[in-house]
Amino acid sequence: FVGQLREELSRGEFFSQDMKHLWLMMEKALVRSGRNPGIGGEIRLLNLACGHCEEGAILSAFFGKLGGKVRQFAMDLRDREIDKARRRYSATESLLRKAGIPGIREEDEGNSVEFVADDATHLVGYGQIPAQFDVVFIRHQNLWHDRDVWRKIYEFALGRIEPGSGILMITSYFDREHLLALDLLKTLGGNILFTGQNPNSRELDYPGKTIDRHVAVIVQGESTRF
Repeated sequence: FVGQLREELSRGEFFSQDMKHLWLMMEKALVRSGRNPGIGGEIRLLNLACGHCEEGAILSAFFGKLGGKVRQFAMDLRDREIDKARRRYSATESLLRKAGIPGIREEDEGNSVEFVADDATHLVGYGQIPAQFDVVFIRHQNLWHDRDVWRKIYEFALGRIEPGSGILMITSYFDREHLLALDLLKTLGGNILFTGQNPNSRELDYPGKTIDRHVAVIVQGESTRF
C-alpha cells in the first residue's frame, strides 16, 4: 500500500484528491457551525470506526492548525483493521510530508495518535484515554449496516463531546443514509449545527455512493441551526 499511496500522491488523484476535498469540507463545516474545538490548547480527537484510518494524518494536521497539539485516538472493533491503520497512518504522514502538503507537522512537534482495537463503549476502561473529546469524528458512518449498533455508537459519541465547545463530525456515502443518520442523532439529543454536500465528492461503483458525499457537525443540548 505504500507504493500505491506514493503513486496516488504523485498523480494527484484518488487518495490525495479525496483528502484535499475532505479538508475543504471540514473547513466549511467549522466556519458554518461557528465552532473552533480546542482552540489554543491540546485537541483531544476520537476517530471512531476508523477502519484503515486513511484520514488520520489529515485529521491531525487539520485540527492542529487551530493552534494546539492533537492527541488522536483511532478506534475500530477489528484487530486486523487497526494493524493496517497503524501502518497506513505512518506511511501516509511520511508521504504527505515529503510531498509538501501544508499542515503536516514534523514528528517532533507533538501530535500523537494511539490505535485501539475494541468496542467504543469500553473506552472508559482505558485509563490514559480522556473521558471527553473536543472532536469525535466518524468517517463514512454506516447506519444501514446495523442500525442498533450504530445507534449505540452515536449515543456514545454524543456523550463524549466536550460540553460547550466539542463537536461530533460525520461524513456519509449516501443521501438517504445521511438523512437517516441525522434524524437518529436528533432523537438521541443531538443538534445539527451544519450539514452540507461535498461538490467534489468522487463517484464510486455503486449508484449514488460517493466519497464523503455529506459532512455534518453535531452537538448536544444546543439549538439546531440548519
